[in-house]
Amino acid sequence: MMKHACYVAVTGLEKRYGETAVVSDLSFQLAAGEVLAILGPNGAGKTTTIKMLLGLVTPTAGQATVLGQNMSIPTQMRQGVQQIGAVLEGARNAYWRLSVRENLRYFGGLRGMRRHQVEARADELLVLLDLTEQQKKEVRLLSRGMQQKVAIANALMHDPAILVLDEPTLGLDVQTAAVLEATIKQLAQAGKGILLTTHVMPLAERLADRILVLHKGRQVATNETKKLLQQFDRRSLVEVKLETAVSPTMQKQITTHFPALQFAADNRLEWVAPQQQEVVALYRFLDELGCSVTSVARQEPDLETVFLSLTR
Repeated sequence: MMKHACYVAVTGLEKRYGETAVVSDLSFQLAAGEVLAILGPNGAGKTTTIKMLLGLVTPTAGQATVLGQNMSIPTQMRQGVQQIGAVLEGARNAYWRLSVRENLRYFGGLRGMRRHQVEARADELLVLLDLTEQQKKEVRLLSRGMQQKVAIANALMHDPAILVLDEPTLGLDVQTAAVLEATIKQLAQAGKGILLTTHVMPLAERLADRILVLHKGRQVATNETKKLLQQFDRRSLVEVKLETAVSPTMQKQITTHFPALQFAADNRLEWVAPQQQEVVALYRFLDELGCSVTSVARQEPDLETVFLSLTR
């Protein structure tokens, strides 16, 4: 596949249950070598979207294609599913009482791979995911992080073009999550198209090339991660710290003159998205009141700030 080949194309996708729209007018693409993070509060439609891509749920309207295969047409859907590996939260992604290698053999067999293909591919994945030393151990005896690696290896056995990861770092400690994050980056660099859902905003900000935000079944933002953050630069927060606490009477005087200001503490003010001249005017006003300013700092928005703003 070409480096920027389109692996997934979703256009006007909708899913309704009776009068309730779970997903409405959803459109996005996933390219080779790209990590796309789908973010949203619980009930936003993330799981339904993934299930439509996997052919587990039939769309009410719109279309989802996987490498050109229409996932609403049964014969094409079977071809499309062959190009997807998935690790879904709450699903059986590995068998606890089988060893790591036995798991790989089992999932390879499910995909119709020949025995020699299974063993060769298992060897590759054991090295890629640093599981060689654990290959003879039962999965139930491994750490949570190792178990997650086994689940990913199982999903990659048939060498799919696309990997779907649902909350991949859930329940992992910081160090193990960092290792898994590096693995996901490595897979993307190797050309896999990766679609992930997560509630861990710093992970999505570091890992995703593009972000899709869902809220109440609707797409409220889709953009490259850096560009999405840049869109919110104007909404940055300015924090003003004063040398001493300000009385309630003086606080009221200040906020009456500058209604957009809020006192976060007796000696700390916060102002969302002020213009530079407004900050200068505030500084002069405080000086006239005899309030000494110790610092003025602008805090640029991170992905969590952007997400909360979009999903209020």
